[in-house]
Amino acid sequence: MSLLETIHSGKRQQAPRLLIYGSEGIGKSTIASNAPKPIFVATEDGLDQIACDSFPLAKTYSEAMNCFHVLANENHDYQTVVLDSGDWFERLVWDQVCKDFGVKNIERADGGYGVRLM
Repeated sequence: MSLLETIHSGKRQQAPRLLIYGSEGIGKSTIASNAPKPIFVATEDGLDQIACDSFPLAKTYSEAMNCFHVLANENHDYQTVVLDSGDWFERLVWDQVCKDFGVKNIERADGGYGVRLM
């Protein structure tokens, strides 16, 4: 089959993907709580004043990923997944990378920043 035969044309129906970025306390989570049937994957405290469904606070990368796995593989009525918040999730990723490489600092993982792989 030619690659030309695989070309798609026209609009594609896909769910929107949004990133809401801003300083602490300006209402990002509140906005997200008004999305269609949201479920929060919380990586930081701060949802106590918002009426929303959320998984228990994810304190590790594995706990957060388990939430996503459940949503991807089990039946549910949720229509929107909210990661609250991205910067706290990044810390969990860094912690996991450090654990995987047996280092204490993300800059040391996989030989360190700027290491050229051949």
